[in-house]
Amino acid sequence: MYNERNLTPIEIWLGLHTELQNWSLKFAEEETSPHPLRDPTNKTYLQILRKFPAKNWSMIGDGAGWTPVAAMALSWCKDASWEATLKAWQSIENLDLGSPVAKLSAQMTNPQFLPEPDLAQILKLGRSPGGAWVLLSALKLHGSIVEFKETRIMRSSVNPILWPLIKDGDKPNP
Repeated sequence: MYNERNLTPIEIWLGLHTELQNWSLKFAEEETSPHPLRDPTNKTYLQILRKFPAKNWSMIGDGAGWTPVAAMALSWCKDASWEATLKAWQSIENLDLGSPVAKLSAQMTNPQFLPEPDLAQILKLGRSPGGAWVLLSALKLHGSIVEFKETRIMRSSVNPILWPLIKDGDKPNP
């Protein structure tokens, strides 16, 4: 295991990127991969980030260029906020929501920023389809199912990219 006294923020940046980019390879032989927040290597990196100031991580992200992994990592930093994390996600150029790394990174968002599994609240907090997608992905990892109910929100107000992460109570499950 890593000794946290020997890891610099840049090593954490590189380590997290390597871990998440190779996640599917790391567990290719297993039927299911473990919960990414329980993986010992990920846990070590994220525990170290809890002591690292969010404003400093933001400077690294602004300088190196934001990625899904870096945006997720920001959520774990000391004094992090959902607003700063959302801004980091929105700063990612050419974000591919279908990529395995983006999905895994969104799932690993610090659970302290997750709202109740209420679609209206998620859409408000997410402020954009991408922000809502991050919240829905993280909630799903934690076993919180978000259900659509036409009485609370209009179907047309939900972006199509979000539907795979929402249980649609108005439609029969296939």
